[in-house]
Amino acid sequence: MLEASLAVQMAAYLLWRPAMLRWGTQDAEAVETLPGDNNLANPTFQSTRAITIDAPPERVWPWIVQMGIHRAGFYTHDRLERAMFHARYVEGKHSATRIHPELQDLKVGDQVPYGGGVYATVTAIEPNRHLVAGEAFVLRPIPGNRTRLIIRYRGMGYISEAVQGTAADAPALTKAIANTVRKVPGALLLARGIDILIGDPLHHYMEVGMLRGIKERAEGNTGKGTPAEVNS
Repeated sequence: MLEASLAVQMAAYLLWRPAMLRWGTQDAEAVETLPGDNNLANPTFQSTRAITIDAPPERVWPWIVQMGIHRAGFYTHDRLERAMFHARYVEGKHSATRIHPELQDLKVGDQVPYGGGVYATVTAIEPNRHLVAGEAFVLRPIPGNRTRLIIRYRGMGYISEAVQGTAADAPALTKAIANTVRKVPGALLLARGIDILIGDPLHHYMEVGMLRGIKERAEGNTGKGTPAEVNS
């Protein structure tokens, strides 16, 4: 009975997975070419998620450019980030609720901390349009002074990406995982299996939370974060 139940759950997950990887997308958004796609020709994993924000791109952009652990956070499930990475943010134990001018200067080559001693390098940035750092964050103006925010992950897997982005001063556990994936035969294949069964749904949970968190802040529902704060 247990094996049958697990088989049913696995089948249900595999049926749901394509919709999960395209959450919130409209029309061709899930398959069109986006900034950063040319960084990797044949990815093992790709997801595209999107949301409509009732604010123009210039109101959304400052929230995106300041993201990162030890920066503004990712506006998602902070408790889970703290549990996983002992994460801390510019405002302490929670993601930012306002724009921080000191975190607005980001350029190609900069490192964005993703937690656990893992960093993503900024490979492309165009203010109010897109940021590519591990993932692509694309902003598109739409009628009604609104924005479509599209986020795409495109890579060889979350664990593999973390291994590549592991810093020299990363925690011992992160280094141990990185060394295992690099050196132990079959570890990379196992990592990809973990990515499919655990990484994908976890990434979905965190990324949907991030999209909603950015939307809430850009629309001013935190009571803070008005455009004037960027220059304060």
